[in-house]
Amino acid sequence: MKKLKMKTNIILSILVVVLCSSIIIGGFSAFYSKKTSEEQARQNLKETLEERASVMDTSILKVEQSVNSLSQITYDSIADFDQFQKDTSYEEECTNKIKIPAASLQKNTDGAITCYVRYNPKFTNPKSGIFLDYSSGELQYLEPTDFSAYDSTDTAHVGWYYTPVEAGKPIWMDPYLNENINVYMISYVIPLFIDKTSLGIVGMDIDFSQIENQVAEEKFYKTGYAYLVSGNNQILYHKDYDIGTDMEKVDSQVAKVLTETEQAEKVIHIGKNAIVYKELSNGMKYVICVPYAEVMQESTNMSCMIVVFSLLCLIFAFIFACFVGITIAKPFEEMTAVIKETAELNFKKNPYAAKFKNYNNEVGEMSVAIHTMRKKLRGMVHLIQSESHQLHEDIERLKVSSDEVMHMAENNKDLTIGIAEGMKETDAATKSIQTNIEAMTEGTKEISNLSQAGKKLSSEIKVRAKELESSTQKSSAQTKTMYEQVKNDAENALQKSKAVEKINTLTSAIGEISSQTSLLALNASIEAARAGEAGKGFAVVASEIGNLSQQTADTVANIDEIVSDVNDAVREIASCLDMTMDFMGETVLTDYDNFADISSQYIKDANQVETSMVSVSQAIEILTEKMQKIENEVKEISQTITNANDGVAEIANQTSSMSESSHTNKEIVDHSQEGINKIYGIKDMFTLE
Repeated sequence: MKKLKMKTNIILSILVVVLCSSIIIGGFSAFYSKKTSEEQARQNLKETLEERASVMDTSILKVEQSVNSLSQITYDSIADFDQFQKDTSYEEECTNKIKIPAASLQKNTDGAITCYVRYNPKFTNPKSGIFLDYSSGELQYLEPTDFSAYDSTDTAHVGWYYTPVEAGKPIWMDPYLNENINVYMISYVIPLFIDKTSLGIVGMDIDFSQIENQVAEEKFYKTGYAYLVSGNNQILYHKDYDIGTDMEKVDSQVAKVLTETEQAEKVIHIGKNAIVYKELSNGMKYVICVPYAEVMQESTNMSCMIVVFSLLCLIFAFIFACFVGITIAKPFEEMTAVIKETAELNFKKNPYAAKFKNYNNEVGEMSVAIHTMRKKLRGMVHLIQSESHQLHEDIERLKVSSDEVMHMAENNKDLTIGIAEGMKETDAATKSIQTNIEAMTEGTKEISNLSQAGKKLSSEIKVRAKELESSTQKSSAQTKTMYEQVKNDAENALQKSKAVEKINTLTSAIGEISSQTSLLALNASIEAARAGEAGKGFAVVASEIGNLSQQTADTVANIDEIVSDVNDAVREIASCLDMTMDFMGETVLTDYDNFADISSQYIKDANQVETSMVSVSQAIEILTEKMQKIENEVKEISQTITNANDGVAEIANQTSSMSESSHTNKEIVDHSQEGINKIYGIKDMFTLE
């Protein structure tokens, strides 16, 4: 086989080395970059899912917190459950206590279109409770649904009540059309129980169209989108399918993935798409679907760039190899014979090499140069021999130091990545705390308003109590004066009524006079009869006196009857006066004294309530100031964490760069060690005089 020229060998060798290096390095780079890009794309998709799902979960948790607060307020408003079941007025009183808090909670809950508290229709009015509507943008108290108009199995109209009660626990109901207000909504309902007896429910309705719009607006890569399914894989929102469609009928592979909980938050490659989902706190599943080619577009682009770069390197290497091969091979073709004499590295004086010094061409110059080179190489070999040992020791120390630096860089890199992830979690927790503090601040403002209203009401009660006390004292004084006057008048009247007894005495005397007159008239008649004619005139007078006596007797009898009636009337009046005086003395005056005591107690209670309201108001002001201070501090902490997170990310990048530099240094040290060993070998190859 014919040997190739040196020029050709050099060119082919360089091309082979460059080609092999390009294939190995390019292939490894393409594989590693594709794998890294693919993993990064999956991680980005998962982080996007976590971010979008967290936003929806935050809204869901706010609704749950509002309904939980309203349920506790409802429990607190009912002090006597037995009376609540029997007394309609007490039920209305308890209901009035929760109207203002319910309205406040609904206003502060995003997306809430209705808020309601309904009682068990078994022992309350079928329309009892409250129903607040905000669908028109203005808060309205509407008449609650009449339970008596629907059967308990009528899910479309009263399923929102009976389904949670039967479940016995708080539930998120699947989206449904509320035919009472003609709105497609999703509801969170808490059943209420006291001593294992159903009191009713507390709930809020969220306009599901807001959730649909939020999901519809989400875009991922170029054509990726999101959709929602229920816990049993019924479509709740999808850009291509109707609500209620079974996912199993649409795409059985996706339905199978959504059924397996261990596949949650993992990027699954199904057909042409990449699927990743997360279950929300209310049981719904938030799904992101992106064409797999779009997810891997960056990886594909990176691979193409590496291939193109490798081809360019290969072309450049070919040009460079031709140039180097021609440049190097040409002088050696002319100096082959001379080089062969020095091929054995024998630097002893060679008499045959000197003859080339006299050549006037390039070979002569090369001969002179080789002679000079041989002379200098002798000195260099001695220098290499002396310095190589010291260089070897330095390389050993540098190798140990490089290993330590590389190890520390790897540890710092892992630690910095861990700190960065912790910073992200801390930042998310700080933002959540800030959101809760803002909600608490709104609550304290509401409590402050209530305490101001209580303070004003206590002042009004105190004023009314003082007016009642003043009026009671005045009425009591008037009643006592009237009582004394009536008592005196009654005693005087009773004293005067005793004059009737004198009438009895007079009538007795008149009766006796009448008897004597009658007797005298009889005697006069007898004497007139004895007188005969002379006594006729006297007889007439005697007869008239007898008649007068009889009339007097009759009149006295009538007077006795009248006096008897008067005595009976006087006795009845005396009895009535006694009863009246007893009632006024024992009942009316005592009641007025009790009224005065009660009004005094009202004043004391009003003062105590006013003092309590002032204390509550002051405490709320202090709490508000502290909450504001905490909120400001949390914002500063959040900003500090963000800055620290950026710093940690920068440190991580620098640590990664330092780790790569450490690897490079190690490679250089290893390569230098190999060079030292080669130098030792080269030194041993030289033969010196």
